[in-house]
Amino acid sequence: MKRILSFGFLLMGFSFTVTQGLLIRELLVAFFGNELSIGLILGNWLILEAVGSGLLGKLADRWQGKASSFAALQVLFALFLPLCLYAAYTSRNLVGAIPGEGVGLIPIFYSSFLILTPLALVDGAMFAFGCRAYATLTSDKAPAIGWVYVSEALGAIAGGIVFTYLFIPFLYSLQIVLLLSGLNLLSAALTLAFQTSKVSKTLEVSPPKRKRLPLTLSLIVVLVLLTANLGFLLSPQAEKVQRWATSQQWAGHNLVYSENSVYGNVAVVQREAQYTFYADGIPILTAPVPDVALIEEIVHLPMLFIPQPRRALVLSGGVGGVLRELAKYPLKQIDYAELDPLLIEAVLKFPTPLTLSELSDPRVRVEHVDGRLLVRRKKWGIAPQPKEGYDLVIVNLPYPSTLQLNRFYTVEFFQMVRGLLAEEGILVISCPGTLTYMSDELRHLNAMAYHTLQEAFPYVRPVPGDVTLWLASPSDELLTVPVEVLVERWEERGLETQLLTAPHIRLKLGQMRLNWFWTSLGEEEDGGKAMINRDLHPVGLFYGLSYWNALFSPHLARVFAFTGRLNLWTLSLPIIGCALLFLTVAKLTAKGRGACPELVLSKVEGRSRRAIVPVVIATTGFSGMTADLIIVFAFQTLYGYVYHWIGLLITAFMAGLSLGGLLMTRRLAEIGSSKSGARHLQSSFGTRISTGNESSKLLQPLRKCLAPYERSTLLKLELAIVLYWVLLPIALSTLYSRVTHPLVFTSIQGILLLLNALAGFLVGSQFPLANRMWLKGKEDLRGAAGVLYACDLVGAFLGSIVVSVVLIPVLGILETCLLAATLKLGSLLLVIVLSPHS
Repeated sequence: MKRILSFGFLLMGFSFTVTQGLLIRELLVAFFGNELSIGLILGNWLILEAVGSGLLGKLADRWQGKASSFAALQVLFALFLPLCLYAAYTSRNLVGAIPGEGVGLIPIFYSSFLILTPLALVDGAMFAFGCRAYATLTSDKAPAIGWVYVSEALGAIAGGIVFTYLFIPFLYSLQIVLLLSGLNLLSAALTLAFQTSKVSKTLEVSPPKRKRLPLTLSLIVVLVLLTANLGFLLSPQAEKVQRWATSQQWAGHNLVYSENSVYGNVAVVQREAQYTFYADGIPILTAPVPDVALIEEIVHLPMLFIPQPRRALVLSGGVGGVLRELAKYPLKQIDYAELDPLLIEAVLKFPTPLTLSELSDPRVRVEHVDGRLLVRRKKWGIAPQPKEGYDLVIVNLPYPSTLQLNRFYTVEFFQMVRGLLAEEGILVISCPGTLTYMSDELRHLNAMAYHTLQEAFPYVRPVPGDVTLWLASPSDELLTVPVEVLVERWEERGLETQLLTAPHIRLKLGQMRLNWFWTSLGEEEDGGKAMINRDLHPVGLFYGLSYWNALFSPHLARVFAFTGRLNLWTLSLPIIGCALLFLTVAKLTAKGRGACPELVLSKVEGRSRRAIVPVVIATTGFSGMTADLIIVFAFQTLYGYVYHWIGLLITAFMAGLSLGGLLMTRRLAEIGSSKSGARHLQSSFGTRISTGNESSKLLQPLRKCLAPYERSTLLKLELAIVLYWVLLPIALSTLYSRVTHPLVFTSIQGILLLLNALAGFLVGSQFPLANRMWLKGKEDLRGAAGVLYACDLVGAFLGSIVVSVVLIPVLGILETCLLAATLKLGSLLLVIVLSPHS
């Protein structure tokens, strides 16, 4: 039975990882995929898991920890999964939005909450029920919890790898869901079959029907469901249902294409002869008639400042108009970086005269690589680049509303681009703009772009409009060439355009509009408060999210304004204050001394003592999520969005978590056994103990004397986590300062993997130990596994939202590390309350 349950626990971690990734991807197609929406969706999943584990998990002891109860939850999971997938497809109907339309925070929150509730509750409850079922098969409860924890983590590792490398490339969503449902039904059938066989053997030759009939009927029902599931999975009807469900996601539109890659979803909607291409639900290009005004301005206006353009580099957003406008110049070379090859495949599958002419131009060289990584490779000579440099570099990306996008708006990126430019070369980026009233959010976003560009370029010029173009160059001609000279240059070139004319150029580049822009921005060209966007302090993300929030949830503007004023001290002092208050209360309520003569044990009475372990686990859950996010983000800023490497980073964290949990679980199991426990007591306390059967009663009270060992081990782990957070910013700063060396740049990949694995190891080691301390002196689990697992998830929930949306953008990576160190220092003070010498 242990093997069957262990398979179920592995499958539990595998299923939850795949399901979480799948549903988040589908919901991001429905909702704008920035850090806020991702954080809300992931946060809802984690908090619902915590509720399922903490509240529903308390029923595990009432049901006497039967394995059949765990199997019942597996069946529920298998049944809910297809329903939740369909709900994700129709989520826009729930909030009354159409594809491509932005959705506010409140609709995202309540719709994703409702969609994820059934699965996430079952998800959390399965952990608690699994722990209780496995504990009935072992003599010690804490190692049982540790084994379930480790098994789930191992399954999560396998799920992440399989989902990335097998499921996404080769299966569509409904196939993945049916496969997961089938595996869970199979696991439930195996568990029920064993239970039925066990009941038949333990009862008399003719067992009463009331004992065996419920299990037998349940097994038959599960086998019928499993057969139906497999039959539908292998039938042609599954693909038809998938197409129908996807069409529901794009109700009211003629969806002609929808495929997934490791980078996201690409969909194509057709209206008469016009195609609109979407990436994760966001429209990114239309053909054959594009956004003519923006495309002509982003290409031709900066080209006016370049007397003889020869080479251009486009970082994303080239196909669908930009490449065509560039092709009108006598350029020798046009390099184009587009991360997702699936987008180009979709464009070629639905050709238009516009896109065919662009991609068939022999001067255009398409590279499927992250744009920032391509810039770095070209700078180091790893990728080919023109010796004379690029005359024009276009970053045709949205404003920095995600950590991924923000990497293209930092000082470090601009400095790398400057190294690729010719003497009179120009970099052009875009930000949201206005020709009427400039809100605070728009002002901050554009001021950030201006000051950040100034750190890398001596000359920066805005082109105001509904979209503000920011031009930057090492040449002073960007600011000194008169507008009429630019107009003459335009007329001499004689390019054919639809909207851009000489009067239009005079209007866009005229001094009157420029003066209005600087006045509205509240900045002089060489003054004002600098808001610099850096790799290690991505304040641009915060301004991007503030602007997005002003569009879709303006009632939260004051919340964002308050958040922007936070600093390390204002966040650290409340943490330290709460820890000291808790410590003082616990000391005042302490009473008595331990009965063990060899040890001096402090007992903290009542709720104060019992609340310490859950608090420690919650802070560790926050710490683990924070470490994972910071290291993944640090990797992306250096190497770009390399999806498979990001998967490896997360796998490294889970592998470290599994190893830490496994080693601690084994250690606790050894100490819990009679002979090993006696040897440990003898070696630790100098007590000579017989290990025969006659001493088993003597050993029971001595096991209680292991409390100082457990507490001292927890103290050491807490101290190790604090040291980790103190040393991590030093390590990251050192690596960033030496990243210009190619050998260091290459070795950083392995270092980041080790750092993430170490963080996982520390987190994983603490959970089994905390459960042992939480369960001390109890015969039953009483929901302990669910309570501590819920605390871990609550901490991770806070980390998933607060770290990516607030801490990293507002404080920066280095100060976020120090805040995490402060948080764990506070929990370390709480652990001292439990130490033998407190």
